[in-house]
Amino acid sequence: MAHQNLSQALSALGLAVFLLILWRLSRIGRRLKNYPPGPPTLPVVGNLHQIPSQKRHLQFGKWAEEYGPIYSLMLGTQVYVVLSADYAIRDLVDKRGPIYASRPDLYIAQHIISGGLRVLFMEAGETWKMLRKLGHRILKVETVRTYVPYQDLENRAMLLGMLEDPNNFIDHLRRYTASLTTQMTFGFRTTSIQDPKFKETFDVGAFIK
Repeated sequence: MAHQNLSQALSALGLAVFLLILWRLSRIGRRLKNYPPGPPTLPVVGNLHQIPSQKRHLQFGKWAEEYGPIYSLMLGTQVYVVLSADYAIRDLVDKRGPIYASRPDLYIAQHIISGGLRVLFMEAGETWKMLRKLGHRILKVETVRTYVPYQDLENRAMLLGMLEDPNNFIDHLRRYTASLTTQMTFGFRTTSIQDPKFKETFDVGAFIK
């Protein structure tokens, strides 16, 4: 009798644990009532199945027309809030920036690939504040005006490269952005798409993808 009672208790406990797990899984991917509106979700995956593999911006635009300038997407356990209007971005990012300044912990992108120093993936803290202040200093209007000669130089170099070698159109755009960045940041140009450092950068980027 005792053995039977124990067996029934374990069966009941197992059933309760199973139902609890099932209930928790059914909650994953669901949009809470206090979240911005968005497309209907499915359990566990949320809106993952609705994200196209190409030209995602077109689908995002359709959702913005349907749900407004601020809507949410449930991607598994992650919640993404999409801002699709300039006034919404100004109101939330500019005026209330400190509230939304932090980032989720992206261990691979931030700690492994970037050594913990990539501002894009950095959580709000003293290091982030210092780098943000530095970014504001080098991107303010008075400073940005000094970059115009660099931009003119690289614009001409890019257009000349496209005329001489139009088949490598994408590489010319990449060289332009890379050279403009290295010139303004480190003081040297990336003059050719055959530059070893340039090729290494995009080879690493392709490997990461």
